[in-house]
Order: sequence, then structure tokens, then C-alpha cells
Amino acid sequence: MWIRIMPRKMYVRLFLYACLAVCVLTLAFTMYVSRLIVQSTMDEINASNRDKMQQVVQTSEFTLQKLRQFALRVYSDENIALWLNVSPDHYSPLTLYKAAASVREFVNSEPFIDSVCLFNFQLNQIYSSSEAGLYTPQDYYDPAMLRAVRSQGTTPYLQFFDHTVQGRSHLALVVPAAGPNASYSGYVSILFNKPLLNEHMLQISDQDQNKLVVEGPGHALLLGNADAELASELARAEKPASDDTSWNWTAGGAAWSIQTAVLPIEGWRVYLLSPISAWQAKIDRIRIDIIASAVVLIFALLLFLYWQSYRRLKPISDLTARLQSKLGPEEPAARPEDAGNEIAWLDSRFDTLVGRLEQLDMSLKSSKALIKDDLLRQWILGSRASGPAAEYIRTQTGILRTGRFRIAVIRLESYGRFTDDYDFASRKLMRFALGNMTAEVLANHGFAAETVDFGSDHIVALVAPAAAHDRELLVLNALSDARVQIKRWLKLDLQAAVSPALDEGTHLQPVYDRVYELTLLAFLCDEDRVFTLDDLERYRTEEGSEPDEALLKQTIHAVRLRNADALSSDLDSLTRHMQGLSYEECKLQLTHIIYSLMRSFTSAGTFQGMKSIHVFLERFSTIGEVKAWLLQELLRMMDRERPRSGSARKEEFVSEMMEFVRHHLHNPMLSVDDVADHVGLSVNYVRQIFKEHGQLSLSDYITDQRIKYAMHLLTTTDWTVAEITEQSGFQTKSTFFSLFKRATGMTPGQYRHARAKPGR
Repeated sequence: MWIRIMPRKMYVRLFLYACLAVCVLTLAFTMYVSRLIVQSTMDEINASNRDKMQQVVQTSEFTLQKLRQFALRVYSDENIALWLNVSPDHYSPLTLYKAAASVREFVNSEPFIDSVCLFNFQLNQIYSSSEAGLYTPQDYYDPAMLRAVRSQGTTPYLQFFDHTVQGRSHLALVVPAAGPNASYSGYVSILFNKPLLNEHMLQISDQDQNKLVVEGPGHALLLGNADAELASELARAEKPASDDTSWNWTAGGAAWSIQTAVLPIEGWRVYLLSPISAWQAKIDRIRIDIIASAVVLIFALLLFLYWQSYRRLKPISDLTARLQSKLGPEEPAARPEDAGNEIAWLDSRFDTLVGRLEQLDMSLKSSKALIKDDLLRQWILGSRASGPAAEYIRTQTGILRTGRFRIAVIRLESYGRFTDDYDFASRKLMRFALGNMTAEVLANHGFAAETVDFGSDHIVALVAPAAAHDRELLVLNALSDARVQIKRWLKLDLQAAVSPALDEGTHLQPVYDRVYELTLLAFLCDEDRVFTLDDLERYRTEEGSEPDEALLKQTIHAVRLRNADALSSDLDSLTRHMQGLSYEECKLQLTHIIYSLMRSFTSAGTFQGMKSIHVFLERFSTIGEVKAWLLQELLRMMDRERPRSGSARKEEFVSEMMEFVRHHLHNPMLSVDDVADHVGLSVNYVRQIFKEHGQLSLSDYITDQRIKYAMHLLTTTDWTVAEITEQSGFQTKSTFFSLFKRATGMTPGQYRHARAKPGR
């Protein structure tokens, strides 16, 4: 059924398939993105609410603590304290006048205060700043506050409480706090303005969509912008057991997302209510916009697909129809689903012919390539090219066209790793690709090149210039470019060397051997370039040099002492002279050094003997790589022997910090940050572990060491005080004098005179 209704034209059929795929994928992607954006939006809102809640908690704690301190300042004011504690025998109207003046100053200086009341139960008098009047307990207008002041345990430890007076709610505080064992004759009560606290401390207003509720003991509403009904329902609602959590709550047909926290000092619960309906409307609007954009995108893609199918695929359908009219009637399809498939028809008709042509071409190319490689290999390893071989090389290659050519050797670095990564067939294929890329890059630079694979870690290239003139710099640039391109596409690291210009009668084997030896110079000198025969003179090998056994023992000792700096320096000294050795001599000495180091540590069973080390060295390209690997291995051994307990590590850090301070006392800019940078730890952690180690903080320890060093210089040298000030790291002489006298009780001159040796 599906085959009958499907269009026969390929471009129409593919267009329909593409339409279906685009619609399904776009709609699925749209739904996924929509859900992802919605989830991200909800997470952002919750994160914003958490940040808001954290800010409210921090601001509230800070503000309430400041208000406590302000209340204590009011209570401890000299004029107010005098009136609070005055007895009837010493009463004077002047004391009340001064106390009232001080109260007015405090009320004017703190905007959160609505009123301040002073209670003197010895005089049986109460002064109120809001009424500016004097009352007795019997006619005082706020009996609830009077009971709160007199009752025991109502407001212990300067705790705030909710207080309503004359129909207006305040946040109140009584100083000193009334406790079970308190016996005070004078009290101060302070009423704070809740709207101002909401605005400045909680940073909310009645118009905010988010509601903030601060709930005190007994679910009392202390602060916030929520109405009484909502706060009452919240107080009765079931809440999670954890204090610092978020949860959803429905009340009065509205859904809320609630963030909860507790003020640590007060013990009040803070609830931040965010209306979910306000978010949901915005999220729905975002979802609609995304879906609308997806529909527009689908429509645009369908138009583009139709245009592309008509432009790109319709010519194939037309070509198929023309070929079918030329080649006769269509053959029956092997599979029913291939009926009317134009691509399948083209593939069935042309595949056989193309395959046969490729086989014939490969056969011809393989025969020619094998003959050419064999003749070139004989020429390089033999004496001279003569007879048919020379004629073949002269006619079938461009090597002898100008009469001058060069031998270049391209060697694979770290051949041991190369053989581990690839099997035999893959290695052969990679060398084949290496030769083809080398010849192509050299051809792009104007050189005729033939490459020969010797089946080992290198290939040989015979390079001839296109013209009679031949400059070495051009050859070096071409080979450098070949190395770069092979590194980029084949991911192989290479070393290359090239010979001087040669003629047809040159004996090539010794030249080939010397050029191959040139590629090994990179292991010795750690240089990344194409080498020439001139480099053999520059890096002439030294004869008879042996590893320094004393230095080798010193290196082993550095590992056991866990001295990383000394270890790195010793390894540099051990390998520095190897750049002047031959490749084999260098490998021999490296094998001896590695074996001696590994044998000294029984836990390091990396190798089974000298032979395995010698083979292992083939994995490295330079002496620098060997040295870096060896340093890493020795550092790992040091870490295994290092104590692992946390306290021991802290002791090491503290000792290192003390040593750093003692060595840098003369630096006046020495700080805790410098010490932290030296040991590689954070400033706070450095302060913590140093304080745990001793009684002094790190800053005090630096000062203490400066003073002790100055005391030592005063008693052992004739330097002036100014010189000692500078050497001890004090920035000014006055600072040195004040700190020294505080520590010793004497000035520097007095200390020197008191500690001076007889006869000095």
C-alpha cells in the first residue's frame, strides 16, 4: 500500500521524508528546550529567593545586634543611669532634665525608635519620651509594658518581643533583661518602628508580590508585609521538620513557594512566600513564544528543503530517466522496496563497471610501485645506480632530471609507543600514508620526491629540485612543512634530516647512514627542526664520559629526604653532559641511571632489569622527556613515603611557614598572604592551622620573630637602632620603638645597655 501511494520521483520522495524528519525532530527539540527553560527559570527563581532569604537573615541579625548595642548605650548613658538609680533621698529635678535630654538625643539619632521609657521603681516614676511626661505606675498609659518589665523571665538576655500600645504594634526591648535572679531598680524600654524595620532591615514593602513573615515564639507575627489572615494560616500550616528548606503551600486558592530560615540568635522563623501563579504566567508566555518560533522555523526549513531537493536531486531523476531510455527497459528490482529507486538502479548498473576499472588500475599501480621501490632501495643500499636500474630511475622518476638530488630521512619519534599502538598491517599503512604526504608536500614546494619504506622507524625521501639551482634553505622549509602537515593529519611526531646536494655517481649508503644518525640528534639536544650534516660538527660526541656516581648517590639521598628541589637539580646535573654523547651511549648511561635509582627503592618494581629499561627508552623522543618521566616517578615514590595523617601534614605546613618567616624577616612587606602563597594554601586555612599549632596568630608570630631578631642584633652587634630597624623588617622607627617597648618594657637603647657584656 505504501509503495503504491509513494511518488516515483526520487526528489519528491526524499522531500517528504525530510519533511517528516524535520517536523518530528524540531517538535521534540522544542518540547525539550521548553521544559529545560522552564526548569532553569524555576531554579533561578528558587536560587534568587534563597539569596534573598540569606540576605534577609544576615541583615536582620546585623540590625538587631546593632539595636541591642544601641539599647545598651542608652541604658549605660551617664545621665540616664543617674536618674534610673537615684534614690528619693538624692532626687533632684535636674537629674530628670538631663536624662530626658539624653533620651531625646538618642531618639533623634536612631530612626528605628518610636519611643523610650525610663522606669525608676525607687522613685515610683516612669518617664516616656513619646508623651514627654512623667507618670506613676498607677496612671501609666501602658500597663502591659509595666507588667513585662516587672515580670521575671519575660525578656531574658535582651530578647526582642512584640508589643502593642494604643492600637499600634511595635518591636520592644527591655534593658536590662528581666531574669529570675535580676534585682534592678531602673529599667529602659524601647519601642521600635515596625514599618521602618520592614523597609530597611527586611527590604520589603506592602506592594511586593513576595511576602515575608517573621514569626516569633508562640507563632506570633513580629515583622513582615503579610496580612494577619495569611500569617495566621501559615502559623497553623504543617511545615517541614528542617528549618533551612523550601516547600510549596496552598492557601486561599493561591499557591506559594516558601523559603524558610531561622535567625540564629533570636530563634525567630523567617518565611519568604513567593506566588507561583505570577511565575507560571511568565513561564507559559515563554513556552508559547518558543512553540511559535518553532513553527516558523519548521515552515522555513520545509521551504529550504523543497528548494534544495528540487535543485540538487531533480537533475539525478532526469539523468536516470535519460539513461534508462538509452540503456533499454528497466530490469526488475532485486527487492520490492527498491522498485522505482533511482539511486539503486544507478548503483546496480555502474557499480560493477567501476569496480573492475578500480581493480585494473590498482593492479597496474601496485606493480609499478613495487618495481620502483625495489630499485630505489637497491640504489640507496648498494653502490651506484647503473644499467636498467639507472635508466628506470632516470625515466620513471624525476630524481635525476637536474643531475642533483638530496637524501632526506624522516624518522618516527617514540617508535616503541608507535608499535604498541598499531599492529603490523596498520604500521605499514601509516608508513605508506607518511610517504605519500611527504612527497605531496615536497611537490607543492616545487621538488620532485620519491619515498622508500625500509620497514622500520623511518622512511627515506630522494628529493630533487624542479630547476637546476638548488638552495638548502628551500629544502629545509619544505621538509619542515611536511612535518607540520603530518603532525596535523596523521598525529605523528617526526624528526627529519637532509644531506647536501649529491650527484648520480655518489655512493649513497654512507650518506644515508649519516643522515639517519642526524635524526637521532633531537634525542640529545632537544631541538625541534630539520637537521643537516653541519649539526654533526656542532654536536661532536664526547668519548669516555661516565655518569657521576657521587651525584647519583646524592640524587638517591634527595629522594629519601623528600627534597623535590634538590632532586630536580640533581637530575639536571646528571643529564646535562649527555647532549654531547652519541645516541647509543646516551641510552646506555640513561639505562644505568634509571636502574640504579629504581634498585635503591625496593617498593618501586617498575622494571625487571637493564634490558627492559633499554627497550622502554625507545618510547621517548628526547632526553628532556626521559628526565621529566623519571622526575615524576621519583616524586611519586616520595609521596608514598610521606606521612599521610592530617596532623602530621599540618605540622609540616606550620614548620614550612615558620622557616619562610624566619628567612624573610628583613622584608618589611612580609604578610600572611605571602606565607599562604608560599605553602600553596588559602589565607584563612593558614591562619587556622597556625593558630591550632601555638598560642600566637601568624601575624603576631611575624612580629614576635622580628622583635626577637632585633633583640639578638642589639646584644650581638654595634649597629645603630635605625640599621636594626631596617634589618628586622620594621617599616618605621616609631613602630619598632612602640612594639619593642610593649614586648620588653624597655626602649631598644635601654635593652642594649642592660644586656651589654662587661667591658664592651
